[in-house]
Amino acid sequence: MDIIARLIEQLAAEDELVRVQAGEFLIQMGSAAVRPLIETLQNPNYPARPLVASTLGQIGDRRAVEPLIQALKDHDKLVRYHAALALGKLKDKRAVKPLIYALFDEMPPIGPDPLTGDPMTVRAAAAQALGELKAAEAVPALKVLLRDENRGVRRAVIQALGQIGTKEAIVALSEAVWDEQDEDLQELMVRFIARHPFHQAFDTLKQIAQSHPRERLRQIAKNFLDEVETPLAPPTPLQDEQKVQRKPFRFLSGTVAAVLIAGLFHFGWKHNRYATLVASGVISVVTFGIWKYRRRNRPKQNQTLDMPLQPSTPSRSETA
Repeated sequence: MDIIARLIEQLAAEDELVRVQAGEFLIQMGSAAVRPLIETLQNPNYPARPLVASTLGQIGDRRAVEPLIQALKDHDKLVRYHAALALGKLKDKRAVKPLIYALFDEMPPIGPDPLTGDPMTVRAAAAQALGELKAAEAVPALKVLLRDENRGVRRAVIQALGQIGTKEAIVALSEAVWDEQDEDLQELMVRFIARHPFHQAFDTLKQIAQSHPRERLRQIAKNFLDEVETPLAPPTPLQDEQKVQRKPFRFLSGTVAAVLIAGLFHFGWKHNRYATLVASGVISVVTFGIWKYRRRNRPKQNQTLDMPLQPSTPSRSETA
């Protein structure tokens, strides 16, 4: 038995450490392990096919795309779940349509997600994969799942729409934020809405800031609006006066230097070219030195004159 076959066999070991190490070694082997893994995925009698699907996604070889698409129809819900996640990592557009169909997989939850505690489902995995693929054509189907009874599915759909980021996707979030009852998911929606400069997104933020029943959400929307709409302070009269004073000197010094250099070349080039070049260089260096000296010794004004006024609103980290 060769090393790849041995590692694939260890994916089904009872010891979790052995399984993890076998998967890591297979990922390091890369393309050499893809064909044996595909053959194992297609073997219905192999007990660790979900881990095989996950490993194929981690390797990232696109030869696995079609076998993983077929695995979305597998009778084992764990295989379907991990196949959907793997297709998101492979970033191949061939998977978009099958993943849209997988959004309506009726599989009951596998168990709690170790990170969020939400029930894991194929629907959530398919939504996550479509977000990673930035599949704009999936937005109509994703909009339907914004009303899914499973909180984990709704979270995955919100994140997918935010990743896709088209106008249609952000409008869908803008409409759904009023119906969502979970405050954490509402906040997630608001943050995605604020990332995209669509006119309707700003209108939604203004409506939330003015009239949403939850005070925390109103404050978050106000903070985003303040960041976007804070105007720059107009230049002070002193700054304008300094600019006006600097322009005549620059123009005059540059004009004088140009005239002197032109005169040298006109009258001295025929008599002594070397001396003409040296004198021209000296004039240029002296002019530049005077300009640098004046700039370095220019009186520095109070920094508050150059800084725009900022509103005393709390930051996002403070509100969190």
